[in-house]
Amino acid sequence: MINNAVLRTLIILGILFLITYALADGLYYGSTWGTVLALGSLIALGLSINLYREQQRKLQEEEES
Repeated sequence: MINNAVLRTLIILGILFLITYALADGLYYGSTWGTVLALGSLIALGLSINLYREQQRKLQEEEES
């Protein structure tokens, strides 16, 4: 059985690969909207990872109290 942390990491890497591919495609074809949307997706991924980590930290603090 795959550990949850390993599975989560693989999913994040897969999404990051797809976003990077979309960004490279947008830059290659000179698509402004494609580049902007790919950068927006990259920022959204970073924010969602940050929010997930904050929620996990708060959950651990509540369990310790």
